[in-house]
Amino acid sequence: MEIFDEDIQLMLRFQNGEEHCFEKLVERHRDRVFNITYRYLGNYQEAEDTAQEIFIKIYNARNTYKPEAKFTTWFYTICKNACLNKLRNKKPATVSIDSTIELQENTVASQIKDSQAQSPLDSMLNNEKSLIVKKAIDSLLPNQKMTVILCRYDHLSYEEIAKVMGCSVKAVKSLLHRAMINLKENLADYFNK
Repeated sequence: MEIFDEDIQLMLRFQNGEEHCFEKLVERHRDRVFNITYRYLGNYQEAEDTAQEIFIKIYNARNTYKPEAKFTTWFYTICKNACLNKLRNKKPATVSIDSTIELQENTVASQIKDSQAQSPLDSMLNNEKSLIVKKAIDSLLPNQKMTVILCRYDHLSYEEIAKVMGCSVKAVKSLLHRAMINLKENLADYFNK
C-alpha cells in the first residue's frame, strides 16, 4: 500500500477536516462510479442514485477510514457492495406492452447525424448485438457479473479484483472462467450463425 497515493492523501486530509478534498475525490471518481453502477444496474436513474449513495458512504466513512490498502480497492469494494445491495433489494420492473416512450429533444436519437455515422441498418444491427450482450451479462450471477465489469470495463488486475471481491486470485479466475462459459452458452445462438 502506497501512503503517497494521491487519493489516500486526499482522504486523509478530508478526515482531518479539509472538506474540499472530498470534492476532489468526487471529481476524480464520479465518472468511474457512475459507469460501474450503470453497467451493473442497467438503469440510468438507479445508477445515478446508487453513485450518489456510494459517495455518501465514502463521506460518512471519513472518520473510520484507514489506509490499509490502495484507495481504489477500498473504493471499488464500496461500489461492489452498493450494487449488490441494490440488486438484492430491486423489485422486478413491469412495463405495459401498450405504453410508449416519448423521445426528449436532447436524446441521442434527436442529435444531428455524424457524416461518418453508420447506415441505419448497421446501427440497428450493432445496437441489437449490444443489447444481446448486455442481456447475457445481466443474466450472470451477481459475483460473476461484478467480476466481468471490473475486469472488462474497469481494467482491474486479477489481484485488484480479488481484493475488491474479498476472495483469492484463483477464485477471481474461476468466476471469470464460469462467466465466460455462461456468456458463450447464452450468446451461441446469436453469434454462431
